[in-house]
Amino acid sequence: MATPIKTVLLTGGSGVLGTALIPQLRHHRVIALAHRNKPAGCHRVVPADVSRPLLGLDPAAYRELCAEVDVVIHAAGMVKFSSTAEEMNTLNVRGAQGMSRFAVDADAPLIHVSTAYVARAEEIRAAGGDQAGRAGSSPSLYVTSKLAGEKIVRDSGAQAVIVRPSIIIGDSVTGEISEAQGLHTFAHNILRNRLPFVPSDPTGYVDFVPQDLVARAVVTLLDQDVRDGEYWLSSGAHALTSHRLTEVIIEEAADRGITVNPVRVLSPDIVERLVRPAFFDVVPDSAKTRLDRLLDMSAVLFHEHPIPSSLTEIPGCESAADVRASENAWRASIRHLIQNRYKVYATA
Repeated sequence: MATPIKTVLLTGGSGVLGTALIPQLRHHRVIALAHRNKPAGCHRVVPADVSRPLLGLDPAAYRELCAEVDVVIHAAGMVKFSSTAEEMNTLNVRGAQGMSRFAVDADAPLIHVSTAYVARAEEIRAAGGDQAGRAGSSPSLYVTSKLAGEKIVRDSGAQAVIVRPSIIIGDSVTGEISEAQGLHTFAHNILRNRLPFVPSDPTGYVDFVPQDLVARAVVTLLDQDVRDGEYWLSSGAHALTSHRLTEVIIEEAADRGITVNPVRVLSPDIVERLVRPAFFDVVPDSAKTRLDRLLDMSAVLFHEHPIPSSLTEIPGCESAADVRASENAWRASIRHLIQNRYKVYATA
């Protein structure tokens, strides 16, 4: 039976997830809200601001849009850890408020994109990302804002599905992605021989999901007319360990004739107790800043216990709940990264 054509209102269409969603929504009619960058491949683009009342539209235009839309996908969000609390609040909190209000006014189900790292909110807050004197890159602000956004959606009265992807990497086959993410920055520094160690337990998990898998899961929930529930779009127990994640980077580099120095995996506790006191007085400020950012990033990237996963509950996503699938997707991202910057890595 063919899926009924729906008019889908999409936010974040020019972002990492949005650019993966639009091709998989071709059997529907997509209207994209855009504040700055206009996404391609949509039926129509409406200039708007999700953080403003009525999405920044005049009342008549807002009512017309409400009457037109069948379902809402809110994928816009601030993900840069270096952003201020106000910047996080604008998109991740007020944006959730504006889109859940719209969903209620339009009597349309809402698919709200959060993050799987809300499962580790307390651990991330305790990891030091908000400490004075750090490099100004706090994952805690991000996770706190996403938690607040989820609460707003739940309390709004909207028919809402909350999806929680973990770190999104490139396409599972090609590795392509519209914008590098934190895990790509980590791999870049390994390939440039800038990281002598990784602050993580070697058996700790690194949870990520390819962008096409997240898009497939979201579109499946939409097509099946799911109107409530929470879905964890993560590798869970099938995530790579931090040791294997690093090994894959080095293996892919070696296959292309790029030499990467051995990288030790050290417990963050050892780094804090031994490395920081021993070396911070003698290294330049730029190196201190890099280490601070690495430690703060490790609070998100590496974790002792698996994140929950709902992949086996979503038709078409079951095969991704496999450690081999995770490794293959990561290899694709590393190959794409090396291909685009080969000269940089070959001369590092």
